[in-house]
Amino acid sequence: MKKYLAAIAAITMMTAAFTGCAGKNNNSSGSSSVNESSSAAESSSGAESTTTSENSSAADPTAPETTERTAKDLANAVFQSVDWVSAQEISDAETLDTMLGLDQSLLEDYAVYVPMMSVHLDELIIVKPNPGSEPAVEDQLNSHFEYIKEGAAFYPAQEIAAAGAVMGKTDDGFYYVIVHQIGSEIADVIRDYQPGDEVPKLEVPEADHGDNGVTVVPTEEQQNG
Repeated sequence: MKKYLAAIAAITMMTAAFTGCAGKNNNSSGSSSVNESSSAAESSSGAESTTTSENSSAADPTAPETTERTAKDLANAVFQSVDWVSAQEISDAETLDTMLGLDQSLLEDYAVYVPMMSVHLDELIIVKPNPGSEPAVEDQLNSHFEYIKEGAAFYPAQEIAAAGAVMGKTDDGFYYVIVHQIGSEIADVIRDYQPGDEVPKLEVPEADHGDNGVTVVPTEEQQNG
């Protein structure tokens, strides 16, 4: 009888022990699930917060809208501002070097137009050098500009274009050579134009060839009225 009672007591104790362990494991599992769910919610909330912040920054209505200019943009603006002589665009490296002394490998962007007929001298050269290449490109343009000013003109129309030729640089890094009777006014178009702007039409005064056939090139004061 005593053995029987002892056995029952042992079984009762073992059952209680197993019940306690199971309850502990269930609590541990439940706690783990709750913690994982909480972490996932926090991560989701953090991601949403970051995305909202980024979208809010990107959609700032007060931020100024800027459009980067290209050499072709500026050339098109020039051709809208004045009736240009028939011209051809130069884009290959060999012709740029042969005709103008420009090294294409030094250029990040460019638009170059030369007259189709040799009787004219009107040229439009707009280039943006690669970073670090500015001095070399400026030297090349200077050499060509000196040639235009000092020895390229033979015909009356060429003399007029050479007299009005200008060279310069814009604030956003474009260098230009403009060989045209009203080069200085065209340079203002290049400096000021922004994509989408309406381009005003420039007036080109007629050249006076004189009674003896000698071409009289209008001065800058005469050009500006």
